[in-house]
Amino acid sequence: MEMLEVKLLVDKKVIQETTNRIGIANKKKKILYPSCYIYENEGSTYLVHFKQLFTLTRENGYDNTSEEDIKRRNAVGFCLKNWGLIDVDDELIEPHDTFVFVLPHKEKSEWQINHKVNLFTLNN
Repeated sequence: MEMLEVKLLVDKKVIQETTNRIGIANKKKKILYPSCYIYENEGSTYLVHFKQLFTLTRENGYDNTSEEDIKRRNAVGFCLKNWGLIDVDDELIEPHDTFVFVLPHKEKSEWQINHKVNLFTLNN
């Protein structure tokens, strides 16, 4: 499945911090699993679902990204665009009606954030 190319409108670190707070939440245990990440390659910037990163960061990575995963990525992209953090063609983020949990910044210290990908590998 194709990655979603985006244009950053603010510092990349702001977007990374924001995407770290958007994903699947276990509200009872206060654990959040971020769904999407910013990925840069050959001068382009992409918003990708974490499963899409498996094909990029793992040797012999397989792509088990589902249609639901892409809808979730598109919903995250829609939020980021609405908040003025990125620019992306509206047609590329259709459909974007999937619910995504957004952890308020002020509550971040009360939650555990578990990443499904190695962020060191992703950022280097």
